[in-house]
Amino acid sequence: MSKEEKKEPETKKTTEQLKDDKGKPLTDQDIALIKRYGKGPYSDSIKAVEEDIKSFNSKITALCGIKESDTGLALPA
Repeated sequence: MSKEEKKEPETKKTTEQLKDDKGKPLTDQDIALIKRYGKGPYSDSIKAVEEDIKSFNSKITALCGIKESDTGLALPA
């Protein structure tokens, strides 16, 4: 019975810890910090250039009329 008595207080502790771990809500400054985390000074400009490259690539393939196929043939150019 001593083992059963030990198990009950442990479960009570874990449920009490879960109730206490809610924490305070995030402020606007905290949210801004989380959004900036991991970004370098040029990440926004690099992302914009990558989007431009993708759009130009799609325009070029549409103008050339190249469609992807599994035949393994080279581009006509």
